[in-house]
Amino acid sequence: MTITFYTNFINHHQVPLADEFYKLIGDGYTMLTFEPLPEEFRKRGYEDFSYKKYLLPAYESRERLQEAEELAISSDVVILGAAPEFLIRDRLEKNKLTFRYEERLFKKIDRRLIHLEYWKKLYKEHTRYRRKNLYMLGASAYNRLDTAMLLSYPHKCFKWGYFINVPSINITSILQEKEDQPLKILWCGTISQVKRPDLAIKLASKLKKDHIEFQLNMVGSGGGEWTSLITNLIDKLEVGRYVSLLGNLPNEEVLQMMRESHIFIFTSDRGEGWGVVLSEAMANGCTVVASNKIGAAPFLVKHKKNGMLFQSGSIKSLYKAVKFIIENNSLRKQFAVEAYNTIKNEWSPQIAAVNFIKLVDSLQRDESDILINEGPCSRAHIINSKKLLK
Repeated sequence: MTITFYTNFINHHQVPLADEFYKLIGDGYTMLTFEPLPEEFRKRGYEDFSYKKYLLPAYESRERLQEAEELAISSDVVILGAAPEFLIRDRLEKNKLTFRYEERLFKKIDRRLIHLEYWKKLYKEHTRYRRKNLYMLGASAYNRLDTAMLLSYPHKCFKWGYFINVPSINITSILQEKEDQPLKILWCGTISQVKRPDLAIKLASKLKKDHIEFQLNMVGSGGGEWTSLITNLIDKLEVGRYVSLLGNLPNEEVLQMMRESHIFIFTSDRGEGWGVVLSEAMANGCTVVASNKIGAAPFLVKHKKNGMLFQSGSIKSLYKAVKFIIENNSLRKQFAVEAYNTIKNEWSPQIAAVNFIKLVDSLQRDESDILINEGPCSRAHIINSKKLLK
C-alpha cells in the first residue's frame, strides 16, 4: 500500500502519526510539503523535522513538484491537508481513493458567508465530489455538521484529529504525588479572543469568593490588546495573588506543569478547530474541564467519565464544573486515570495509523463494511453540543 499525505509544512502535530505510518508501510508512506517551516514558528520553538526520511519537500525544485504531481495519481491513497487543489483534480476524475483532512469548515461566522464566490469555492472543493471516491477525515467533532450544511460527504465522514506521542507514565504515582499539594489549576494558550482567557480570570474570582486556596497558572502570550485586557481584569477582580501569567514556555516544561497540576481548564470557543493541548493534558495526569465547542472535546472527553465539559462562553457553567471536581476528590482522580487511558488506548498515533489502514481496506472492499466502532476512523455523526453536558 502507498499513502501520500499533502500538507503545507511539517510540524510536531503531524510527526507522531507520520512516524507510525512509516513504521507500518515504510517507503510506502510519503509526506509532501509545499513550504519550509516558517520563521515565526521557529521563533515559537517548533522543531525542524526536515530530516525525516518520509518527507518530500515539493518546494525545493521543479523536479520535486513534478514528483508530487505524479504521486497524486499513482498513490493508492492520498490524504489532502493543505495543498493546491489541482493536485487531486485528475485523481478524483479517475475516482481514486482520496481523503480530505479538515477541521471544521465554519469556525467563524463572518462576512465571507454573504459572498457567492465563497460558496462556489466550497462547492468546488466538497459538494461536487459527493459521489466520487472522496472521504472526509474530520479533525473536529463539528466537521460533520458543517459538511452536512454543504450536502457533502454523505456517510463519508470519519473521526480524526491530531495525535500526540503518549508518554509512558505511572498515572497512579503522579496522582499520589500531588494528592496533598495545594490546588493547582492550569490554563494554556494564546492570549486571544478565541482562547477566552478572561473566563479563567473570572473563575479565579469566583473561587476566591468561596475562600478556596488555589493557584491558577496561565501559560502563553498574545497581542497587546488582549494581554492588557487580562492584566486589567486581574487587577479589577483583585486576584493577583492567585493568578500567574507565565508567558511562553518550552513544551517539555508545560507537560511537566500538567503532571503537577490538578485541573486543566480549556476555555476556547468554536474557533478552536481541534486543540492538541487537550490531548496533552489528558495524557499527563490532569483532570480536564473543556468547553463543549472545542473541536477535540466531544471526541475525547466523556462528560463526568474522564473529565468535564462546560457550556462554551459561560462562566457559570465553567465554575459549576470546576467546583464539582474540587468537591469530589475521588472522582477527580478517577477522571484523570480514565483520561490517560482514553488517549493511550483510543486516540494514540499507533491506533490511528492501524485504524486508517483498516478503514482503507474496508473501503476498497465494501463501503458498508466499516468495522471500526470507536475512536479514529469510526463514522462521524452530527453532534448536538448541548446534549454533551447531560
